Amino acid sequence: MPARDSMGERFRSLARIWADALTYALAVTAVAAVAALVLSVATGGGLVRTKAFLFVGGWVLLAYATVRLWPTSPEDVGDPQRNRVGESLPETETSTRFQTFVRRLPPMRWIQSPPPEDRMTTQGKLLLGSLLVLLLSFLLETVFGVG
Repeated sequence: MPARDSMGERFRSLARIWADALTYALAVTAVAAVAALVLSVATGGGLVRTKAFLFVGGWVLLAYATVRLWPTSPEDVGDPQRNRVGESLPETETSTRFQTFVRRLPPMRWIQSPPPEDRMTTQGKLLLGSLLVLLLSFLLETVFGVG
């Protein structure tokens, strides 16, 4: 029976880690979507321009997250058994206002946050968010028929 409890605890831990990462990524996507919509309306465009702003913004976020995840030296990569997935660069910054805001959003407000050493890095969450921004741009064009 102890093996089952260990497996259940591991699953709960992974669920909390992914809930944290997905909440952050969805918040980044929502902020990007609102910013693209406001920018589009301010420049006299419609949803087509919003989709274009999301596309460009998604690529910019993807490039930024990739640069932030890139190891600075071979020692950052090191032994694969020693490093955990997504930790090519150590998390050096403290919690930002945006991260604090995201932790107050559902479902993170209702579940216990994973310990800092188990969380996906901010750069990894931003990479996931950039992929969701690009997905939103793609869905606007293919599913909703925005030219």
